[in-house]
Amino acid sequence: MTERAQREFRLTHHQTGLWGTNSADYFHAVDLVFQESKKVGAGASRWVLAGLPVLMAGVEAVLIEHQHMLRDKSADTIVAGVDPIQKVLSQYPLPDELRQDILALVEIRNQVVHPAHVPFGRPEWPASVQHLRDRKVLDGNTPQSGGDVLALIESHRLFEWAVRRCAEVVMIVAETDDRSTVFRGCARNLWRVLRD
Repeated sequence: MTERAQREFRLTHHQTGLWGTNSADYFHAVDLVFQESKKVGAGASRWVLAGLPVLMAGVEAVLIEHQHMLRDKSADTIVAGVDPIQKVLSQYPLPDELRQDILALVEIRNQVVHPAHVPFGRPEWPASVQHLRDRKVLDGNTPQSGGDVLALIESHRLFEWAVRRCAEVVMIVAETDDRSTVFRGCARNLWRVLRD
């Protein structure tokens, strides 16, 4: 069995025993990277390229924890960590705007981790980047190449906005059931990243 198959089996067949938490570790790493990014100020921050994928991994870790910790959710047909995050998030009462923001951040994370550069001079650049431009969290002009797309997202302002939006998602997840006190701590970990 491949490692991916083993991982999916663990998530789809809830085993007895302790389910650990990793989101705190991810969010701590985000905090460390965020503080370095903050030192750059208004300039371009390549720290975002390290922080954004870890931030999104932390959100997915929260979803996995919420589905499995303290409760057997093995009968769920949508499984966090196996199904795409947009399907998993459909189970939570996110406002449409927040849902679109998170899905754009997932696509930006994909662009960072699995770059598929837009050929130079082509007008078809990623819709996720356009979404972030529409939300006014990016600076600069329309990118003319894939390299320009990465340069556009190297922004501490984007990083700060992404942390804030992810913290909002985690808080909504926490408030969906009677375990909110347990999962509110995950959201607090993210809000702490934004401290002054």
